[in-house]
Amino acid sequence: MRRNKAVAVVFAVLAVSATAQTVTPQHEKIAIVGATLIDVSNFGHSTKDIADSVVLIDEGKIVAVGPATQIAIPSRSTRIDARGKFLVPGLIDGFGALRTQAFANAYLYDGVTTVYVSTILPNGGGDGELKIVRNASPGPRLFLGAPMTGYSMEGADPSDKPMLDHRLHDRRLSNEQLIARVDQLADQGFRGLTISYDVWPDQVDVIVAESKRRGMATLAEPAFTPYPYAIHAGVSGLLRNDHYLLELAPPSVLVDRADNLNAGSAASRAICMVDPASSEVADFGAQLAKSNTALMPTLSMEATADALDVPNPWSAPSAMLIKAADLDDPVNPSTGDSAFLTSLTAERRKRVRDCAWHKQAFDARLYQLGAKYLAGSSATSYGIMPGSGLHLELTLLHRIGLSPREAIAAATSNFADIYGWRDVGRIEPGRVADVLILDADPRSDLAALDHIDRIIFRGSIINRQSLLEAHDKK
Repeated sequence: MRRNKAVAVVFAVLAVSATAQTVTPQHEKIAIVGATLIDVSNFGHSTKDIADSVVLIDEGKIVAVGPATQIAIPSRSTRIDARGKFLVPGLIDGFGALRTQAFANAYLYDGVTTVYVSTILPNGGGDGELKIVRNASPGPRLFLGAPMTGYSMEGADPSDKPMLDHRLHDRRLSNEQLIARVDQLADQGFRGLTISYDVWPDQVDVIVAESKRRGMATLAEPAFTPYPYAIHAGVSGLLRNDHYLLELAPPSVLVDRADNLNAGSAASRAICMVDPASSEVADFGAQLAKSNTALMPTLSMEATADALDVPNPWSAPSAMLIKAADLDDPVNPSTGDSAFLTSLTAERRKRVRDCAWHKQAFDARLYQLGAKYLAGSSATSYGIMPGSGLHLELTLLHRIGLSPREAIAAATSNFADIYGWRDVGRIEPGRVADVLILDADPRSDLAALDHIDRIIFRGSIINRQSLLEAHDKK
């Protein structure tokens, strides 16, 4: 599968007024009563569910959680009878896009209450514009990430020049400059950094240490730094399986890629010749299992581009809100086929699909070895939809071995554990009141996430149907 060209980013600050029917403001306390609260802590390994729970919400925050026998409901609370239903935290898309108000509506409709958006992607070439709607109303909570390169205080991408030239003639940032950039971004409210390909090992150490001090997550897509070193340094996450699996390629191929990023396709072909049961994979998995570094494979992107038995993205109910022009390489609305795959000969198509399945087998093996996972949809690459794309990602995480509970944790509580985010990801006192009330039990079937009875977002009740009726329909 070929890479999308990344793009330079222009912030579009768009304020759109919500209709009164979309969000019902709640100034009084809310009590969600009688539902089974699903425990997704400890990476989805804990099972301390509360069968007859009470969740109290006040001023947009969760103030009390527990069994009905232990929680007193204030007399002036708005009571939501949720008997026979199930509660999970609002979902987090760890690598998404928020380009239009329609995207915002689609995310909320599908229960995604927080979206992490990188403001520029490593490898960006400035050949397009990517809007980020910063004041969507209604809209999910927006967390922004920023690029971190080894040479530019602005995060500028030098990929238009040969990497050997870059290494020989450009001046690396000093430790003081790296720290200053991390601090500047933290002061501006960024929640994470993407460590790019031209960051050196000693620089990774500095960036990770300062990011941890400032409470920022670190995603990594390195080339000048080996992946094992990045894990040892304590990066929060490794982004995209077609990148972190390159660690399994022969050293000569990795050296070629460090000189020429376009050599990544050769590395991808090389790893598709590696046995998932090999000692190299076992060593990589063992290191991940002992670390606090998670994998964010963005399985949806490759599965959709290479037709790995996934539904047509346009079949999702919230897709009615989305315009093809707002997606990158959208699939055919009728067939679900990507233009990339249909451009190949039948023989080449089979090789590409076989290799993509092979990569999923690697992730399945890494999961078996103890790797932790985070969910990021990579919307809008290859037509991945906002909102429903994250549901697909969770389904694919389940396909590589995660239990439904573990998959939900990858889009909720794992962000609290791995990134240190203390405001989202769990239903517990002190966190924001983002709660999904489900009609079906997600512990046995992830399809339950498509059966949302109600969404509580920032302590307000969301009218899901009105989200489909508003803004920028096709």
